[in-house]
Amino acid sequence: MKTTSLNRLARRASTDPFFLGFRLAEYSRVHELDDAALAGRLGCQVELLPTIRLCRAPRTDPAGFREDVLCVAEKFGLNSRALAEASKFGFVAIRLENTPAEMPGVFLAARDRNES
Repeated sequence: MKTTSLNRLARRASTDPFFLGFRLAEYSRVHELDDAALAGRLGCQVELLPTIRLCRAPRTDPAGFREDVLCVAEKFGLNSRALAEASKFGFVAIRLENTPAEMPGVFLAARDRNES
C-alpha cells in the first residue's frame, strides 16, 4: 500500500485510545491479522482502513456503543458484528492494561456463613 499522509495519520491514530484505529490495532495484533485479513473480517477494501481508523472509538456505555458501531458500519458498509467484536476487544485490552495488579478485593470468594 502506498504511504500517504492519510496512512501516516491513521498509523498515529492507532496508538491513541481515542481513535477506532487503536482498538483495531489491538484486535489485529492479538489475532495476528494483516490489513488484508482485517479488511476481510470487516467486509471492506483495504484502501478504506485508514479512514476507518481515524474514526472516534465507540463510546463505552451499551446504548452509545451500539449507536456508534452502527453509525460507522453504515457509513463505510462494514459488517457491524465484526466491527463490534473488534471494538469491544480493544476496549477490554485497554481496561486490562489500566487495572492495577495490587487492587485489593478483586478476587474475593463469597461465603455462605460467617466463620468465627
